[in-house]
Formats: sequence, C-alpha cells, structure tokens
Amino acid sequence: MKPSSKQISGVQKRILSARAKRNLSYADLSKMARVHASQVSRICAGDFKTFSNNVVQICKVLKVKVPRLEEEIDMDTEWAKAHASLRRIWDETPEGAMTIRRVLDAIADLRASHSPNDAGPLR
Repeated sequence: MKPSSKQISGVQKRILSARAKRNLSYADLSKMARVHASQVSRICAGDFKTFSNNVVQICKVLKVKVPRLEEEIDMDTEWAKAHASLRRIWDETPEGAMTIRRVLDAIADLRASHSPNDAGPLR
C-alpha cells in the first residue's frame, strides 16, 4: 500500500527538521545513509511516492520514524500472520531483508525438493 500524501509530507518535514538540527549537507547525509546525493536531494524535497529503501535509510540515519502502512483489509488471515512475523524479525536494513529472503528461499528449495510420494507435507 502506498503512503498518503499527508504521510509523505509528514516524513519529509521530519527529515528536513532532523537534517537541519544536525546541520548536515546532502553530501554528508548521502555518505551516512549510503544513498546517492541526487536521491537525498529528491527525498528531502518530498519527491517520493513510496517508503523505498533509500527513504528508510535516510530516516534511520536521522532517527526519523517511518509510519507503518495499514495492510489491505481483505488480506488472508494466515498471510497476515506470516507478514506480522516477518515484520517482527526484520531490523529494517537491506542486510536484514537479504538474510530473511535467503532463509525463505532455502525453505522454498526444501519444499520443492520434497517428493510428493513422501508421507505428507513438509512442516
């Protein structure tokens, strides 16, 4: 789900305030967040439609909270539970996301290699 324009505006204002308090240039913030300076400039101007990895990295460096987006109401109950579990274990870093993806890929590989002739589903 995409953030509302009000949520984007709120995050942009908090980013600008935090950057001003720390007296950081775009170049400084770029190095700290490991985000290209042109992207830092764009994000600081509020020119973004989603809370992308770049936005999250900048917010983390500045200690700006990114609002959680409400999930779609018709989300399957079991998927919602799985999603909540993923959110609990993710540390909101690209490395953390990569680790979770690798674990899930390993589980998928195990499931794919599980023969249909074996006794029941893999649990």
